[in-house]
Amino acid sequence: MAAYEQQIGLDPAAGASSSRAFTFDKNVYGHADVKNALKAAQHDKCCYCEGHISHIAAGHVEHYRPKTCSQQAKGQPLLYPGYYWLAYAWPNLYFVCERCNSSGKKNLFPLRDPMRRKLRRVDRRVEQPMILDPGGPEDPRNHIRFKKAAIAGISEVGKATVALLGLDRIPLTTDRLRHLKKCIAIRNFANAPSARMDLPTRQQQREARQLLTRLSGRDAEYSAMVTDLLTSR
Repeated sequence: MAAYEQQIGLDPAAGASSSRAFTFDKNVYGHADVKNALKAAQHDKCCYCEGHISHIAAGHVEHYRPKTCSQQAKGQPLLYPGYYWLAYAWPNLYFVCERCNSSGKKNLFPLRDPMRRKLRRVDRRVEQPMILDPGGPEDPRNHIRFKKAAIAGISEVGKATVALLGLDRIPLTTDRLRHLKKCIAIRNFANAPSARMDLPTRQQQREARQLLTRLSGRDAEYSAMVTDLLTSR
């Protein structure tokens, strides 16, 4: 976004208020090719809640760092400018469900130290976001864990991510629980003693074990929850 950088160089107030906010072309970052590529890379899963999207909604293209303006917390003032230089940057784009985006993330981008927020591409301040970036570099598994269908942050950033994005909301937890019950039934059959099973039943048990592996794979819905189920004692 060299043109906006040039504007700020000539006028520091450019993009710094709602009346002078920078504008962006949704046809670029929201193009079908972009959305489809993100959808494929994320296995049609929301980058935040891990729910499958396309069977119930079109999904959104989400900016991890908000492009126009940001908020330190819900109800607090909008901060201008946003991360305008990342509006079309691939590492800042994700496929997200409508609920996580519109009711949760929106313009939120809290920092541990708000005074270190970057205001320009050339800004050398080092930020410490309080919402996990789904694409890293931090592994979300080091910050968020599941006890059955209940999600919990195990670090300060993990707790903030769960709370701010509403990852513990009742409808989402209910849907995880529905999925979890199926996984538990499959696990119980896969782990059942097989000595008295006939050959067809043993084959079904082998298939159940293979299915469990797929259900905890990266392309599976709620795979982090299923992984915690299978590794719990």
